[in-house]
Amino acid sequence: MSDPVAHAQQVRREHPAPDGGLLLTWIRHTERSSTGVVDIAPGGGLKPHIHETHDEIVTVLEGSVDFRVGDTVFEATAGDVIPVAAGTVHAPIHSSGGCLMISVFTPWFDPDAPDRVFVD
Repeated sequence: MSDPVAHAQQVRREHPAPDGGLLLTWIRHTERSSTGVVDIAPGGGLKPHIHETHDEIVTVLEGSVDFRVGDTVFEATAGDVIPVAAGTVHAPIHSSGGCLMISVFTPWFDPDAPDRVFVD
């Protein structure tokens, strides 16, 4: 992306999540961080996982999602900011009506070799 500003709703329109799924669209990588727009379609989510070497900060922009951090599951809604330290089990596990989020990873996240280990 060459623009200094990304509009999450525009990214969603151009890269929508598949029915019942989730799609992360990268909007910026620097030497120290990676930022992506996450669109979760109604009924979608992601299995619990950890990042071994990355911290992640998730900000919910629209909608809601059942989110797991550690052993706690809660409803995250627009305006919520969820910091997740490396090694912590987490996931946006289910969104009944859909959700739009921003995820920021540090350090830089290599999309070709993702630091994502799914857990039970």
